[in-house]
Amino acid sequence: MSEKFNQTKYINEWAKQNMATVIGKYKKEFVAEFKEACKILGIKQSEVIRNAMIETINKAKEKGEI
Repeated sequence: MSEKFNQTKYINEWAKQNMATVIGKYKKEFVAEFKEACKILGIKQSEVIRNAMIETINKAKEKGEI
């Protein structure tokens, strides 16, 4: 009998192979203000960070660095 498909295991293995984490530490007050601003604007924190990363990558590409 074959083993039952374990979706959680599959997702975790895929993430381990294909995803990376970006970590930063900031003062609590700054983070709280950022979280509140995101809430007010109705946007996800990850969306803001991703957009900043994309903007930085695009600037480097314009300079021909990437």
